[in-house]
Amino acid sequence: MDNSFNVGYLLEMLIPVLGICSVLNKKKYPLIRGAACVCLGLLLDVAMTGVLMLFGYEGADYSDITPSTYIILLFWFMAIWIAVIFGIYFATEVNFHEAIYLFAISYCIEHIFYCIRELFDYCTDGRIPDNQPILYTGCLIGSFIMAYFWFAKSTVVDGKYLIETLSATSATVVILLVVWFLSIISSFNNIGHIHAVYAILASLFILINQRAQLINEKERRAFRIKEQLWKDTQVRYQFSKDAMAVVNQHYHDMKHQINALANMESDEKRRGILSEMENDIAIYDAVVRTGNDLLDTVLTEKKLICHSKEIRMSCMADGEQLKFMDEIDLYTLLGNALDNAIEANEKILDRAKRWISVQIQNKKGIVLVEIINPYTGTIKMQHGLPITSKSDKLSHGYGTQSIKAIVEKYDGNLTIKTENDKYLLRIIFSE
Repeated sequence: MDNSFNVGYLLEMLIPVLGICSVLNKKKYPLIRGAACVCLGLLLDVAMTGVLMLFGYEGADYSDITPSTYIILLFWFMAIWIAVIFGIYFATEVNFHEAIYLFAISYCIEHIFYCIRELFDYCTDGRIPDNQPILYTGCLIGSFIMAYFWFAKSTVVDGKYLIETLSATSATVVILLVVWFLSIISSFNNIGHIHAVYAILASLFILINQRAQLINEKERRAFRIKEQLWKDTQVRYQFSKDAMAVVNQHYHDMKHQINALANMESDEKRRGILSEMENDIAIYDAVVRTGNDLLDTVLTEKKLICHSKEIRMSCMADGEQLKFMDEIDLYTLLGNALDNAIEANEKILDRAKRWISVQIQNKKGIVLVEIINPYTGTIKMQHGLPITSKSDKLSHGYGTQSIKAIVEKYDGNLTIKTENDKYLLRIIFSE
């Protein structure tokens, strides 16, 4: 059996796998883990090839296959497949059934280009064989382009494919096994060119169907996030109304207090009312002026909320620096970031230790947004973002994701750090 054929098949499988998996979140040392599985595949390949040769199978021409070597040939294919599946599983952050699914998708792509080479061989009467270097290289490049640019880039979300059901995986694998089985049978009967046509169509059907399902799931998730953000916005709007109601109430109270002062003769009572007025006036310290009306609204709203929760909030903000942002994006970005900071402060029992620092400034042509607040407990991070500790993960955890999405929309850079019981959110926009 030609060793180049064996290595070639493993290479043909690995190229689309690289395209499919390059967009996924990786485990530690993915190259080492993946290379170890490839080496395992090569060892299994050599071992199964030796067994096949013992049974008299000497080449890649399926026409000389015998019933005694058919099962062994099946195990030879399975050895390669298992090595590739384990390579996906150990190198990327997927579970085992997702690894099988991604292998099936990769096999689909590999099989399309294998069939294209078979058709070239048949249509040219062997003048352009399926292993002709230019054709072979072109098909390898084509398989990567299809896997990465057509499939992976359009379906991945935050380094993950949204594979929701096991049935999708099962159906895809079963169809591909049928296609593979028919491929062997057709090759055995010298009708590989007929198989190539329907195999391409079947593989394309699977790929188009699965791509559409993943894109639909991606869009459904985006809709759920927008729906959740809309609910959050309604809640914040109610907070804003409540805060303004407090301000209006203090305004009316102060009017009555001033009238009372004008007609009051007792110094002791006058001092008492002045003290009350001083406390009321403190509310108006929450009004923020940054040069950006929308930013003023967001910061004032959050500062009023902080006042009601005994959280000290300091702002040093140049609102002009964020005027390039859409109003909704700016409101969502700062609103979510400050809501997270307020929520973290509420968990701190010692109210004297509650504080939030906000800085928005231009440093040498770079717009810097920093929000720092204390926190208590443990914050778990994944891929640079905090993981929500709430049990209802569907309804929570979108705040930071929306911040990340908005920052990326404006080609910014988001950094989140937790050090010395301080939570730092830093956003950098380049002019």
